[in-house]
Amino acid sequence: MTVVKGRTCPDEQKAYQDGAYRHGYTGRVAIPRVDLWIAAFLGLRRQDSAVGGVADPSSLGMSPVFAFLCSCALVVAALAANASRLGEGWAVPTFYCAIAVIFLPAAARIIHPRASRLERLALIVIVTSALFVVRVIRAPVAFIDHDEFLHWATVNDILEAGRLFLPNPLLPVSPLYPGLELITSALVNLSGLSVFAAGLIVLATARMMLMLALFLLFEKITDSARIASIACLIYMGSSTFLLFDVHYSYESLAIPMLAAVLLASESQRMEPSDAAGWPTVVATVVLILALAATHHLTSYFCTALLCGTAVMECLRQGASAMQKRRAILLASIAVIAPVAWSKIVGNPTGSYILPVLEGGIHEVAQLVSSSTSTRKLFVSDTGALAPAWQRYLTMAGVALICLGLLTGFLRSLVFNGQHRNASILWPPTRWRLWRSSLLQILVLVTLAYPVSIIFRLTRSGWEIGNRIGSLSFLGVAIVVAVAVAAFWYGTTRGWLRATALAAAATTVLIAGVISSEGPRILVPAGYEVSADSSSIEPMGISAARWTRQWLGGQHFAADRINRLLLSTYGRQKVSTTLESGQDTSMAITAADLGPMERKLLIDSGVGFVMVDLRLTTGLPGVGVYFDGGAQDRNHTVPLQSSSLLKFNSEPDVDRTFDNGFMVIFDVGRLGKARQPAVPRKRTGEPVQSLERTDGDLQ
Repeated sequence: MTVVKGRTCPDEQKAYQDGAYRHGYTGRVAIPRVDLWIAAFLGLRRQDSAVGGVADPSSLGMSPVFAFLCSCALVVAALAANASRLGEGWAVPTFYCAIAVIFLPAAARIIHPRASRLERLALIVIVTSALFVVRVIRAPVAFIDHDEFLHWATVNDILEAGRLFLPNPLLPVSPLYPGLELITSALVNLSGLSVFAAGLIVLATARMMLMLALFLLFEKITDSARIASIACLIYMGSSTFLLFDVHYSYESLAIPMLAAVLLASESQRMEPSDAAGWPTVVATVVLILALAATHHLTSYFCTALLCGTAVMECLRQGASAMQKRRAILLASIAVIAPVAWSKIVGNPTGSYILPVLEGGIHEVAQLVSSSTSTRKLFVSDTGALAPAWQRYLTMAGVALICLGLLTGFLRSLVFNGQHRNASILWPPTRWRLWRSSLLQILVLVTLAYPVSIIFRLTRSGWEIGNRIGSLSFLGVAIVVAVAVAAFWYGTTRGWLRATALAAAATTVLIAGVISSEGPRILVPAGYEVSADSSSIEPMGISAARWTRQWLGGQHFAADRINRLLLSTYGRQKVSTTLESGQDTSMAITAADLGPMERKLLIDSGVGFVMVDLRLTTGLPGVGVYFDGGAQDRNHTVPLQSSSLLKFNSEPDVDRTFDNGFMVIFDVGRLGKARQPAVPRKRTGEPVQSLERTDGDLQ
């Protein structure tokens, strides 16, 4: 209870309770109203969630200056990437600093209320383009990331065979969702470009489409260009934004398609007349169908969003009957489309997703019950500890996001209300008075963000948490943007607070990149054992190309990295547990080639085995050497060279290729009756390559 001494007229008491206490009032407050402070902090009242308008005319403003600054930062990023290939220790910190220079000045200008709508949009385009160039600088001439090879193999199959749905043992589900590969193969056939060049064009177009669609979507549901532009900045802080969602992977196209679906859905809802919205409804349906054939998880998330929006639209007071029918129609199609496509292509997602989801949930349950230890944060599978500045930045980024959600969750719901001076909590008759049903759902989606953090504490659930976090950021972005504009920035017009908030947003961006890539953001100077992009190097590529030239199409068993190279550069068929269920790594890593190992190779149909002696120099950077089976995950010491070279002593095995580090064994005669040797005529043509490719055995 508040005790006020002196004059206590009702008007002054009311002014104090509303937070508008004037300096002319001479009374003293003995006990402050803590409940009013908490209400203001959480944004329970409408006046605490208001956002000021902008009076500046539409102009490009300072965007040309920021474009020049971004170009200078990209030069620094390119120098850092080259220095990393030379082994310089300052390369990675400098690369992160270049990313910060691209982002921070533009973020400060966008957060400041004096920027016009056109300038905000121009700055979003500039920052988006510059961050995509960062991806190109990291991998300028070829694909280097693991998931990119999976879909590159599918594109090669489409281009060579001229038809869809050919099996891909690297990722059997990839050919069944060929949206990205179809666009790329069409561009390759029309332009004559390489798959890499065509893929970059598709990815750049998709990235720009994503940010423009998000800006327009956020602007529609908030009626504020400032909040929309800030939300786009916060969305860039997702751990998958900078690199993962511009990998050549089906999610990189599916996320922009999801944003386009939501934008079209919200646009038809806001049509002034019922008849005018049907063309937009048709366009939305087409996008939903295309999304269903592009990526399964994103399509399911789209279904959840549209179904939730339909429920909210039916509950919303003031919604017309036509608006409700359209929302239900789009939700129904969003449910039918992915289910129907999955039935058509043979229900591939159940066997692909459910085991990963079950494993992650099981580890989370063990984590909650304290029956198992969590994944060690900031420690790689090889035992290397991340630098201190990366650890602190990552924790600071997560803390800032949580603080933004704390101050923006209820504030966003109040901001979405129809009554300007109404409380969100009382009276209950105002609970169903909101302007945008989609905004209500996006606010609720933010509840998945803490869940994603819990999953990331486990080993098998890390990937689940990473995917959940990227999708939940659609809601996190808008909620934190409302908190920034309505609470943290307030009504001030100075640059100091805008710069401080921009620095916080930059911390979130860098923290997201570190949590996703960490020290492997750049290609290192030397080869690293089973470390995905850090293991793609010329010697392995050369060996894979040799197999295509001299062996034709064969069936190979190999480790995780060489399997990618053999499938793409070598165009070989590779053995994986995803396709056949046979773990050929047990035969490769076993101490002896016994009856069980022979049977495993024979049953898998393997004709050649490639062993990489560099695997004996260290533990795998991603935790596994091969497919990630139970035996593969339990390696505590590097592989033994005697185990990998046991094929040398087998009379039924031929040594086909050897460059000093990589050896190919012909195991096609295993299990077959030995035939008497018949001398072959000399043809003068080489049957094997004895060239030794230069490389460092580290």
